[in-house]
Amino acid sequence: MWERRGRPGRLKGAPPRTRPEIAPAIYQLPHLPTRVAPTTTHMMAGMKASGSIVELAPELLELVLAYLGPLDLTRFGATCRRAHDFLRPTNQLLWKQTFLQQFDHPNHVWQHLVPTARTDNQPREALWDWHRELVRRLKIFNLLLEGDEQTIAAEIEKVISTLLDVQQTASRTSSVEPEETESLNMRYLKDLEIRIGGFGSIVHDYSRHPSSLALPQDPKPDLDRPVTRSMLRRGTVAPEWASRFHIIHGPTDREEESTSSKAAARAIVYDWSVTSEEADYGPFRKDGSGTVNWQVVEAISSLMHRIFNTALSLHQLNPTGFDMHVPRNQPMNPSVPEDWAGVTGTWAGTYAFLDYRALVHYNFTHNMDHPLDLGNYEEACGELMRLDLELDHSEELKQDRRLQSDLPYCADLPKLFFQGTSIRQAMERPMINVRGVAFLAPSGREVRWRLIIRYALLYKPSRKGESQPQGP
Repeated sequence: MWERRGRPGRLKGAPPRTRPEIAPAIYQLPHLPTRVAPTTTHMMAGMKASGSIVELAPELLELVLAYLGPLDLTRFGATCRRAHDFLRPTNQLLWKQTFLQQFDHPNHVWQHLVPTARTDNQPREALWDWHRELVRRLKIFNLLLEGDEQTIAAEIEKVISTLLDVQQTASRTSSVEPEETESLNMRYLKDLEIRIGGFGSIVHDYSRHPSSLALPQDPKPDLDRPVTRSMLRRGTVAPEWASRFHIIHGPTDREEESTSSKAAARAIVYDWSVTSEEADYGPFRKDGSGTVNWQVVEAISSLMHRIFNTALSLHQLNPTGFDMHVPRNQPMNPSVPEDWAGVTGTWAGTYAFLDYRALVHYNFTHNMDHPLDLGNYEEACGELMRLDLELDHSEELKQDRRLQSDLPYCADLPKLFFQGTSIRQAMERPMINVRGVAFLAPSGREVRWRLIIRYALLYKPSRKGESQPQGP
């Protein structure tokens, strides 16, 4: 149960408080006007008549103002100098109450970070300012609603970083009423997504702006559909924030229709120099740090979502979107309390592979004289499989050299060794055995999975994977 903190109280006999909708106008503290605006609320009219409300004790005035949304607070602050002074950004208690009407308390997420991640997060917690964070989020909301393309493009890093921050501090515990389970942060993102017609343009449209770090140096031959920032030619380094946003958002309609986007994703996934031994054959930086290479994860995510959608076409499953990445979204299994990564249970999966001849061609002879069209070259894909996994900390599994890695990891939580079976939908097919290990990446914020799948009598290592942790 989440602890309720920092919320304004309810006056005795007062009706239940409702959350005001996010203001459609850009929020800012106004300059002191010479007269009261005609759009002020009845509360402000009463204040003008009697002049008594601003004379309340500060704690009572804060309690009353806690029922107002950001827009009404700015109107209240425009009524007189004393009201304006009371609403200054330094009044953190009041702005905390206002923030929690609109967004989840970030501490609901922070308090569950492992020690390594919490230590890295301490500077941000120490500098947290309720007024600044509220203004930042509402300004981005209104910029996307009202801004033109050039303005948004110039601010794209701020836009995406803010949206990522909203998603990463989302929780299933309401900041207003205990019986509500909807994340206020998710409501903000969903409302914004509906109003602007989806986030596809945020993922794609600004990649060719001169300020973009991922701007390709040569024109693309296929300009009918924009290519995702990180879905660019080999050697291009995309901003981490762009890749992370695309991963969390999931595939877009444009992306699924774009041949060039598919080709660019494959150019990363099947490049042996990217997932080489130096990267432990996975989506990691080749510096021995164990740090996640988010551009590679994005390419894998883009490609595998296409493949997974084919396998899921008859099952009406949609494992994408912001909701799927809310921290601690899935409840812990009470029968296996030590399973912090949620390994135990039934998983849906599939696989795909490129023809080995095409793979060798791409990595050794792909050039202008002998090009390989990765956009139209399709992988061989398997059907939907069911993975039934359970923890297994036997010494035989722990000592399996194929599950070991020389890359560093975060030891705040123990490694979880597991095994299980994969049963295909076609029951006449043979059962496949699976074994693996899950552990934290060095940052303490991502979970690294390593699987070995047994075909016939041999165990074969699969591609390593990264996912957002669903445990602490």
